[in-house]
Amino acid sequence: MDIINIYRILVTAFLFTSPQGSYELYSMGCQMELTEKYERAIDYYKMALEKDPLARELYISLANAYYRINRFDDGIAVLKKGILLIPEEIKFYTTIAVGYIGKKDFEKAIEYYKKAKRINPEDIEIYIALSILNEGTGHPSRAVEVLKEIPDSLKNAEIFVRLGTLEGKANHHTEAIKYYRKGYMMDTTNIRALIGIGTGFDILGIKDSAIYYYEHALSVDTTIANLAKRLIELYIDTDRYKKVIPVAEMLLQKDYLDGDVRRSLGYALYKLKKPEQALNQFILAAEFDARDSYSRFYIARIYIDMGKYKMAKQELLSAISLDPDFIELWLYLGLISINTRDYKTAEWAFTEAIHRGGDLGQMFYLMGVVSEISEDYHKAYCYYRKSLRKEPKNISALDALANLCARLNREEEAFNIFRRIIKIDSTNANALNYVGYTFAEKNDSLEYALELINKALAIDANNGYYIDSRGWVYYRMGKLDRALSELKRAVELTPDPIILEHLGDVYVKLERFEDARQAYLRALKKDPGNKKLKKKLYSIQR
Repeated sequence: MDIINIYRILVTAFLFTSPQGSYELYSMGCQMELTEKYERAIDYYKMALEKDPLARELYISLANAYYRINRFDDGIAVLKKGILLIPEEIKFYTTIAVGYIGKKDFEKAIEYYKKAKRINPEDIEIYIALSILNEGTGHPSRAVEVLKEIPDSLKNAEIFVRLGTLEGKANHHTEAIKYYRKGYMMDTTNIRALIGIGTGFDILGIKDSAIYYYEHALSVDTTIANLAKRLIELYIDTDRYKKVIPVAEMLLQKDYLDGDVRRSLGYALYKLKKPEQALNQFILAAEFDARDSYSRFYIARIYIDMGKYKMAKQELLSAISLDPDFIELWLYLGLISINTRDYKTAEWAFTEAIHRGGDLGQMFYLMGVVSEISEDYHKAYCYYRKSLRKEPKNISALDALANLCARLNREEEAFNIFRRIIKIDSTNANALNYVGYTFAEKNDSLEYALELINKALAIDANNGYYIDSRGWVYYRMGKLDRALSELKRAVELTPDPIILEHLGDVYVKLERFEDARQAYLRALKKDPGNKKLKKKLYSIQR
């Protein structure tokens, strides 16, 4: 005979010979449960229930003991018997619901919670349980409606916070904020309400409001690291770099090795033009994480700003060895190499950036720059054209191509490209001046030419070349006194041989030949091989 059966015989014999009542049996069952002897506890509860079939707590204790050993059906059956005797006992229904949850029969659990709610419509815990079950079974809208059914007099801050959470999960963020605010108004220390309001605004992209509520939440509880980190991200997104520093320092006091926070602090200091302090943070971050290519990238950028190109190059190459697909590393390596006239490395860097998915418009433009500096003008022309096929409105590429065409004496092509630039960017002073000057050279559309050049000068009032262009338009218009005034000022600012030649031409028109001769001589001194100048000088000396 097994031990359990012997035990049961002894218990039965004991019951018939002992004067113990249901309370003593119930107490012994509780003691058995405390020692995790659930089978024995069940026997005691059963015997107690036989002595007192109307003892409500016995039904619940017996059911829970069954639940402990995963005998959910037995526990539910006990409670259903209890309901037949005491149908108004709400705990029977809620405990049956718990049993069905144990069986993962959530619809049945919902059914019994609803029955419990009909008995006591003011029990908030029942509403919360129903809401959780509806959400868990994929009915979030029902979960919301259940909580809305709670009488207003019973709704507390936690109910509104839960409503806010559910609406937020459903992407109804405006509604979520409304509920979180109600929760906050009921309990101004409710941190979940504050974070919920901030999160709603954050998701809606209303960053100022998100920051306000996150800051308030952090002032209530400074231990929420994830909240502090998100606040740092928002500060950086909104260029509030000074605010990053105290929050980052607070986090680093708790976790000195937190690389993300240290990098954010370094970036904020970099943007605040505190390069030495930023450099220290990035160096520490890189030391703590040997794979940290981001920190090495910013170390390189700071070295570039300091003019320490060799050190910058070393950092970039080190970072590239860690993360060769980090496009900006190749970009900056190429830019440094241009500055140090290492054009071969620059071309290699930009080529790698192209192969690794870099912006083709930008990279072809930079390849064009390298080729132009290397005096391979045909190659540069081709790269600028390739850049513009990718990005037809790339002003840098358009400007570079136009200037290259002008250098190659392809004036008409340069003229047309500069006109394209003006259509895209009517404030591009270089293009405005070039088109205006070209019209003056052609002696065409002089009023329009003057309008363009005046716009250029409104942007850069002391540019000698622009002033020369305006003087040359006046010359073409026959307004020689204005032309003379403009060109004399242009020469003072920029004594370029072309500007001096223009000044000489005005003096010739004014029949001030000695002044013209002096202007041409100064121009020839700067451009001694200019045959056109020599011819002009010869013509006034005869």
